[in-house]
Amino acid sequence: MPWLEAFLGRRCPNCGGALDAAGVCRACREVLVPERSYGGVFLARYPRVKGLVRAAKYRGHRRAARWAAGRIAGRLAACGWAIEAVAYVPGYPWRAALRGGYLPAELAAGIAGELGLPLFRGLVRRRYAPSQTRRATRHLLPQVFGVRGRPPGVVLLVDDVYTTGATFRRAAEALLAAGASTVYGAFLAVADPERLRRLPYRKV
Repeated sequence: MPWLEAFLGRRCPNCGGALDAAGVCRACREVLVPERSYGGVFLARYPRVKGLVRAAKYRGHRRAARWAAGRIAGRLAACGWAIEAVAYVPGYPWRAALRGGYLPAELAAGIAGELGLPLFRGLVRRRYAPSQTRRATRHLLPQVFGVRGRPPGVVLLVDDVYTTGATFRRAAEALLAAGASTVYGAFLAVADPERLRRLPYRKV
C-alpha cells in the first residue's frame, strides 16, 4: 500500500524520491510514458529508468515490475498489432534463483495478463553466451535459442533492456524458424530507439 510504504520510509526504485504511489513515485509516473518505435514499444530510454531496471532485476521490486508491465501493455493495445501470444527472451534458471525471479518473464506475464493473451513458454536457451555488454557488437551470438512446440503466427517478444539487439534478434529468429510469421518487441528500456527500426522481424 502506498501510504504504508511512505510511512516506512521506502524510496522510489527509479529516482530514489519518496515513494508516494505503488510501484514508482507519482513524479516518475508522470514522466515515464511508453513510446512506440517501429515494431517495438518501450517504457523509456535506459538512462531514465536505470534505477527501475536495476531495482526490478536485482533487488526484487516486483510491484515496480508489475506497474511497468501494465503501462507498456496500455501502449501496446493502441498499436493495433494482431498479436496472438506473448513470449520472453529466456535466461538461465540459476540466475533467476539467485535473483529471486527473472524480469523479462515477469514483464511478459504481466503484459499477457493485461492484454488477455496466452504466454508462450516454449522459447528456451540451449547454451551459455556472454552478455552483450561484455562482447564487441561486431561479434555475432552463437545459436543459443531453441523452441519447444510451435509458436503462434504473431508473437510479442519481451526483454528487459534492448542494447545492441543481437540477443533479441537470435531469439526472434528461433521463433520464426519454429513457425512464427512475425515478431514484435516490448522492452522496459532501450539504449537507442532508432535501433528498433529492424522490428518487426518477419519470416522470409
